[in-house]
Amino acid sequence: MRALLGVLVVAGCTNVAGGPADPPPIDPPVPREHDARFVGLWAVEQPLHALYEVTYYAFGSDGTLHAVVSDPADCGGHLREHCVTGSVANCVPTEPQSRCTGAITCVFGGEWFSRGSSTLVIVGDCSDDTAREIVIEMAADASSNTGWGGAGGTLTSVGGSDGWSHDNWDWSFRKCRAGSVPTTCVPE
Repeated sequence: MRALLGVLVVAGCTNVAGGPADPPPIDPPVPREHDARFVGLWAVEQPLHALYEVTYYAFGSDGTLHAVVSDPADCGGHLREHCVTGSVANCVPTEPQSRCTGAITCVFGGEWFSRGSSTLVIVGDCSDDTAREIVIEMAADASSNTGWGGAGGTLTSVGGSDGWSHDNWDWSFRKCRAGSVPTTCVPE
């Protein structure tokens, strides 16, 4: 009888599924902010050298991001590596160079979110198949968005590391007026 009682006590305290009695709770996903300042068509330009390159990006209110078109369209010159201006590399140029070549590069992927109205985070598609958050600080004053030089665009980190840079000529982010398409997106 004691043996049967011992078996019942052990069986009652054992999880027959083989795992923990109660799995740890899963935290709900943190909702991502998509500040209205960033929603719309943006030109990411490289205007400060002898040539000019631009990629137009459509930032959706749902956090989607699409590269619309780049100029030059043949992806020649300074766009030959990625065919877009939205690219970063895990290197920091040394003076007098304004660009560098890193072992890992990332381009703007298909998703974005914001942290307030001046920090833009783009999920990058990287050459090592690791997605990384590309964090860009914009000018605090949103009224500069559509002007020449736009909202600026200072890269602050990639994947939590500050050892990254835009791997091409200096860039600037300029928002196109509502209803614009790339051919009608001009600075105000």
